[in-house]
Amino acid sequence: MKTMGYDMDLNVRKLSLKEDTVFDYLSEYNCIYLDSGRSCIKVICQLFPDKELLVPSFSCFAVIRGFVNGVKPVFYKVNDDFSIDLDDLESKITGNTAGIYITNYFGHLLSDEAAERIIEIKNKYGLTVVEDNTQSLFSGKLKVADYALCSIRKWFPVPDGGVIYSKKSLDIFDISSFTKDSKQCDKLYPQTLKSMVIKGLVDYPVSKIADLFALVEHELDEYSDNGEIFLMCDFTRFVYNCNSVPPMIKARQENERYLRTLIDSPYLRFAIDKLEDNECPFNLPFYCTCRDEMWQYLVDNFDIYPSVLWRTHLYDEVNKIGNTAKMGQEIISLPIDQRYTKKDMEKLADAVNSFRLK
Repeated sequence: MKTMGYDMDLNVRKLSLKEDTVFDYLSEYNCIYLDSGRSCIKVICQLFPDKELLVPSFSCFAVIRGFVNGVKPVFYKVNDDFSIDLDDLESKITGNTAGIYITNYFGHLLSDEAAERIIEIKNKYGLTVVEDNTQSLFSGKLKVADYALCSIRKWFPVPDGGVIYSKKSLDIFDISSFTKDSKQCDKLYPQTLKSMVIKGLVDYPVSKIADLFALVEHELDEYSDNGEIFLMCDFTRFVYNCNSVPPMIKARQENERYLRTLIDSPYLRFAIDKLEDNECPFNLPFYCTCRDEMWQYLVDNFDIYPSVLWRTHLYDEVNKIGNTAKMGQEIISLPIDQRYTKKDMEKLADAVNSFRLK
């Protein structure tokens, strides 16, 4: 194992068409396939022009500052276990509130009790509910959403991809001007390079590949900020058709459950106690009071790059709301995706367990 974490590599020589793809998984819904989750958010904003949208305070930068069409995000509290502070949410509703934006974190869906309360609030105030399932797409059906979105590129070795999906008609959204000319495919370069490095075909420093991914992401962020939205490109659609969903879910579930039994660090506390049997983990999150020191130790000594979702303590819009700052400072997420085996989980656990503060 040369490296773990960050973006997936793409071996284009091994691509072949599969069954049970993400398109099959979402076949019961009406779908709009776009280039990214950010584009999905921009399109969703067509529902709420010049209105307020209730948004979880623990969100990524692309969500916190990603709304257009005059949509004003109003942030509500998220509890330590990523459940919604429903009383706080309802207290934020005004005459200008048009909808609720819900994020399902780390593969865990809303509880049935929370879903019932959200439906009550939705009906009471005549609101539209949007679910962001970027981290929980493969954990089950929609519970409360009128519309849902997902940055599906986070799940597979693809250059781009996002989706809006719903049981409702999506004709309400104007996508007539969108094209398939997407700069997101710039990610193909670091993805294929990473694959070649892992296989020993190219002599290139592993640590520098992460820098390449970061550079492309920065360029894409700037590109996205100009307001353009693209449909999913044909090559990305082809790559999605080369990835089967069931084995991906199985691999993630097995890795996550096994890694839970191996982690024995005095610095880590599980952020989610347990997923339901049918839920598919995004990664394995922990609270760690020395998060940045552990992250650097794993990078420097093992080429392991845990995810940090997200540095919300740095965002003035949300960092004083509930547990948002604590989450931004402490959450570290270990990779458990379909790239890895049980042996990889053992090596990952050994590395994590070996960390000690100096």
